Amino acid sequence: MDWDVIVVGAGTAGMPLAIFAAKRGARVLVLEQAATIGGTLPVSAGQVSAAGTRLQAERGIVDSPDIHYADVVRISNGNTTHAFARLAADNSADTLHWLLDLGWTPMAEHPVKFGHNPYSVPRTYWGVNAGHDLMAAVEPEFRRAIATGHVTLRVSTPVIDLIQNEDGTVTGVVAREAGKAEERITAPNVVLATGGYGASKALFPLFTNGLPGFGWANPTSNGSGHVLALKAGGQVKRQDFFLPRWAGVENPHDPARAERYTEMAPARRLPWEICVDRRGRRFVAEDRISPDERERALLTVPDLTFWVVYDARIRREAPPLFDRPPEPGLDHWLGRHPAYCVGDTLDAVARAAGIDPAGLAQTVADYNGSVKTGKDAFGRTHMPLPIAEGPFYAIKHHGAGATTIPGIEVDTDMRVLRADGSAVPGLYAAGEILGMGLHSGDAFVGGMGLMPALTYGRLLGERLLNWR
Repeated sequence: MDWDVIVVGAGTAGMPLAIFAAKRGARVLVLEQAATIGGTLPVSAGQVSAAGTRLQAERGIVDSPDIHYADVVRISNGNTTHAFARLAADNSADTLHWLLDLGWTPMAEHPVKFGHNPYSVPRTYWGVNAGHDLMAAVEPEFRRAIATGHVTLRVSTPVIDLIQNEDGTVTGVVAREAGKAEERITAPNVVLATGGYGASKALFPLFTNGLPGFGWANPTSNGSGHVLALKAGGQVKRQDFFLPRWAGVENPHDPARAERYTEMAPARRLPWEICVDRRGRRFVAEDRISPDERERALLTVPDLTFWVVYDARIRREAPPLFDRPPEPGLDHWLGRHPAYCVGDTLDAVARAAGIDPAGLAQTVADYNGSVKTGKDAFGRTHMPLPIAEGPFYAIKHHGAGATTIPGIEVDTDMRVLRADGSAVPGLYAAGEILGMGLHSGDAFVGGMGLMPALTYGRLLGERLLNWR
């Protein structure tokens, strides 16, 4: 064999894997499809959760892996994969302490209670500069592992196939470095740490029950590892657990992406606008603080697509809806792009947006009546102004996200599993390729995206892989 371990992806799981395998003396080759390392780690929110940590002890917070596990089960509505929730809860503190020892510093008031539905005790952390702070801690250690000679990194080198024996055992990869010919590279352990598939418009509906893929996923989250795993005999699981984030607006410079241009979280900005579907009908109380409630309501909307509708007075008097408008500014795109519609009348803006005019007119009339009486059919309470003064605006939004919920099925040794439950010999997976639903079920559990990826990469390198 050319190497002891081939790691496909130099991101959140791949870097810790290489670091800890190198400490055991392994010869590790890391192949990264992008020109730079890190994957989604530096662009993530940087949230990690762990129980029984020394930072909690310093603040007198009583916590344990058992309490963490129970919270994951509760928040996931019992739909977490219990063995992995247990594995993550039991091992996350060690990962957090490793990050602290590398120099990572969470915000001063952390840990905190945080999430769509918060934990029972404070156990979530992130740095001032979000994922950049985690990257700043892990990358130097990864570079030190390279300097020892145990780890070799090759960027701009996508893996295009796996090498398998007749019995299905994976013995290496076929890679193609940019500008060079294909090459076959062998190892007894191949680990897919390639991230999610959120940037692939083709794969997203295949893995998510036909739902369209909108979002701000890292461009390298293209599902390349999923394709390799499936071809080797693996399977994608938890397709029914998809829950969209609320919400993104089409990037006019890149139609394949929906970005978080608008502030749609009532906890940070209470809505003055209404949200309607293509029929012009509302489908939720827009001021519900719980993201989970709003996102589940969005699952009832065709194509996860809705419009935020408001008028000239709301635009003047409300806190800005767009906290990060697309360049060169909102005024440039209004009326020039189908996601950014304006009209002198409700009928005009409805027709421009492709909303049923009669449905929108009735909805606005009903909502304005609710503003007057203070009683809303959906239970909304924050209704500062009616929608009555032209021009009127309709901004097209999509249920979206940066991460993917379904993922490749593995056992707790991270071995890729076939449909019959047997492992594909020599093939492992870790990180977002396993899917957020592995731990969060059909919900979002705070800090249980990055932390399991870091932890499982560490465990693979530290003790799960064998090469002698």
